[in-house]
Amino acid sequence: MSTGLSLSKKLTIISLAAIAMVSGFWMAKYLTAPQSLELPQIHGSFVNPPRKLVVPELTKHTGDAFTNENLKGQWTLVFFGYTYCPDICPITMNVLAQAKKQAPADFPQVIFVSVDPDRDTVEQVRGYVEYFDPAFIGVTGDEKMIQALTLQASVLYMKVPGASGKEEDYLVDHSSSVLLINPEGQLAAFLKAPHTPSGIVDSVAKVKAFY
Repeated sequence: MSTGLSLSKKLTIISLAAIAMVSGFWMAKYLTAPQSLELPQIHGSFVNPPRKLVVPELTKHTGDAFTNENLKGQWTLVFFGYTYCPDICPITMNVLAQAKKQAPADFPQVIFVSVDPDRDTVEQVRGYVEYFDPAFIGVTGDEKMIQALTLQASVLYMKVPGASGKEEDYLVDHSSSVLLINPEGQLAAFLKAPHTPSGIVDSVAKVKAFY
């Protein structure tokens, strides 16, 4: 009996390797590029100049389409995670909810994008985001469309088998940064973990003032 990887698994590994390579190249290029000395200190890093994002066909927790228009006209905080996440995701979502309570009235809208669309249905995502704040927006959709968005945003994720070995038993390793999007729909900054309400509020204020 053959012990080699199936063709589908090989293609999955190749795809993930390509995503990692492209994202790693961009991050290396960005981090080694000369940065303005006038950039304020934030708990994260600026994307200077901001990078335009093209939102593929995705779905909001309300069932409506999620498009680039949802990122325009206001500042936005985007976090990529999944509802079955045991620790990082609920902690981060709670921090964002607390930051909103501490911040001025013009706190950015918060968007949660699932990296586990196989389990995160529209209904599942709706209950999840509304638990933290009724105004938060949840997004899910086709796996390829999710990958198209994460690649642009330099966000990596990968399924990790659970202890039982069953197909439905898995975790998803993913980036823990929160992305700050400007009113033009451009990626303006990465806010890195560990996140705190005051750190989020302070970093958002500094990025908004700079731009």
